[in-house]
Amino acid sequence: MKAPPARKLLAAAALVGSVGLVAAGAGAAVTPPARPSGAPMALATPHVIAFRATYHGTMSLLWSSSSVKVTSLVGTGSIPGVGASTLRGTGISSPSSTCDPFSGSGSITAAKGALVLRVVSSAKQSACASGSAAPTTVSVKGVATVLTGRGIYLAAKGNLAISGSFSIQSTAAGSKESDQFTATLVGKLTVK
Repeated sequence: MKAPPARKLLAAAALVGSVGLVAAGAGAAVTPPARPSGAPMALATPHVIAFRATYHGTMSLLWSSSSVKVTSLVGTGSIPGVGASTLRGTGISSPSSTCDPFSGSGSITAAKGALVLRVVSSAKQSACASGSAAPTTVSVKGVATVLTGRGIYLAAKGNLAISGSFSIQSTAAGSKESDQFTATLVGKLTVK
């Protein structure tokens, strides 16, 4: 028996595939074709997505004679097209003037996915007080590096620009306080 030409096989495969899509659209269950033993699995093609979210919440501060630690930061917001999400983090700064670098780590979680973030202390990160003594407002600007993600943010990489503010009540060593904050994170992420 003579084998059919490759063109006819491809046309038949396309027809079967389109019929399968129509049947799936009509509510019928479609079983994907089995992968031949030893054949490599297809990898998802990385693509770029925009990210933007604003968070409002509470941060807890602990002052020492040489640093201020953010022992807890929890805020809620919404990511367009994704929905409600929560920002959590910790951080540290060693204030020596009214404008100092900071570092920290955190996460953003939503029902559809999550991101893991890190902020490394550098000239790109600044927490600047509007006054030289407390109480005062502190404006924050920086860049969070996205280390990884899951769900719709699978294997995410990229940077998110940070801008935000909070008010401090005291800078005395040993003092603890809880303050309201707002923060916006914006950037483009490469995901699988």
